[in-house]
Amino acid sequence: MSVLQVLGIKTDLIKPGDGLAASLEKAMAESGLALQDGDILVISESTLATAEGRVVALHDVTPGPLALSMAARYSKDPREMELILQESDEIMGGIPGVVLTLREGFLYPNAGIDSSNAPPGHVVLFPADAQKSAIKIRERMAKGRRIAVIIGDSRTHPLRLGCVGVALACVGLEPVEDARGQKDLFGRELKITRKAVADNLVSAAQIVMGEGDEGIPAVIIRNAPVSISEVQSAIPSIPPEECMYIGALRSGPRPYTGGYDHLILQAKEAAKDAYAPYSGFLVGAALLSRSGKIYSAGNIENAASGAGICAERAALAKAIASGEREFEAIAIVGNADEPISPCGICRQSLIEFGENIIIIMSNAKGDALTATLADLLPRAFTGKCLR
Repeated sequence: MSVLQVLGIKTDLIKPGDGLAASLEKAMAESGLALQDGDILVISESTLATAEGRVVALHDVTPGPLALSMAARYSKDPREMELILQESDEIMGGIPGVVLTLREGFLYPNAGIDSSNAPPGHVVLFPADAQKSAIKIRERMAKGRRIAVIIGDSRTHPLRLGCVGVALACVGLEPVEDARGQKDLFGRELKITRKAVADNLVSAAQIVMGEGDEGIPAVIIRNAPVSISEVQSAIPSIPPEECMYIGALRSGPRPYTGGYDHLILQAKEAAKDAYAPYSGFLVGAALLSRSGKIYSAGNIENAASGAGICAERAALAKAIASGEREFEAIAIVGNADEPISPCGICRQSLIEFGENIIIIMSNAKGDALTATLADLLPRAFTGKCLR
């Protein structure tokens, strides 16, 4: 069996507007390298993004109010936070210095925005369409040879130090090999195993490419035990709710990233009319029905405390009395230091009408979190239990 080889391609510094394929061909010619049948070309995503002009000067970015708020929460540069919001589909949460995002079906820290290997005061965004770029590079560089092209990046795994490779795009080989049906060492049939072939190849490439000033933005992997073909499959993903990590951990509120600002404003207005002479704790709720109508109310206190009613249930009662039975979201605003969440009775009252109702929890300052009702009340007692 031939020995697997990882051959680094050392290039001049790639700048915005450079032809990446031409730069790689020039570097290969100078070092005596040439692509052969069966070779796999692995290219750094940051190099591709730089060549495509995805380099942004931070002084050209104006952060909005949401970016300013979230930057303070996660100890980020507000301008970078603005780019993270623009580049991601959902903010999952974060820790000081890092925001975990969902982008095009994959988890990325900081939406893949990278300040390393970028000029001072600049950041590099992800390639606009890594799969499309991989196809073009393969068409340019194959010249009749059977080759594959992978655009690769590095990631950390949960609870592990250090980075491993991950493929953003792949053409010329199957990125994931289905091993179901194969036998293990004891003859048992594999039920769920799939091999992340493209990711594993990028991990091998990372050993040579490095993360710093190596100046090796691409490698040739030769004699890999994989089949080269004309496949152009995108890297497969799974829905977040089917991911064992997110499924296990996604049970708490997440940062609010927009979409229901009008609902928050109506809840704030409703709080002004709340009747709370005993506690002074004013709460407003605005409930959005599937019909598009909004029902808002404030909390109502009573000298006999048990006779009081929360803002959420007051808004729900108005909606039910108007014939509504299906709801999309509810915003809750209270004059508290932290965003307030519905009490247990309100959660139970709301879940009668659907566990996927979106809950937006805010305070008067505008800090906000969001969750589904199922996140706040898992394994709830509903009509299904009675049936």
